Amino acid sequence: MPKLNQRGLVELRRELERRLVELLGKPVHVMQLTIFALPCGCVGASLEVRNIVREDAEVFRDHLRDLLREMVKWTLGKEPDLYYARLTPSGYDVVSLTGRVACDECEKNFKGAADVLPL
Repeated sequence: MPKLNQRGLVELRRELERRLVELLGKPVHVMQLTIFALPCGCVGASLEVRNIVREDAEVFRDHLRDLLREMVKWTLGKEPDLYYARLTPSGYDVVSLTGRVACDECEKNFKGAADVLPL
């Protein structure tokens, strides 16, 4: 894995995109890799993606979890508690894939989000 610096993050984004293309067997674009910290205490990493649909996320759920687990462990040094795909309002297109080390409150309330597909 690349180092956690500007060049390393660019390489990681590129590598994750390559792996998604290989996994799904179609063009996929990772527009952005984001590392985040929320006011509640949650931290995580997210990929903003294009050309992934809900069915892809459901069929390749285990593989996507592995990829997200690896990404979060590498960037934050922790194992994620939550894995999810954020969907468009239509529920068809996936706009992001996220691994999150959740605070207690968010872990309890996670399943209630309408635009989220748990992975």
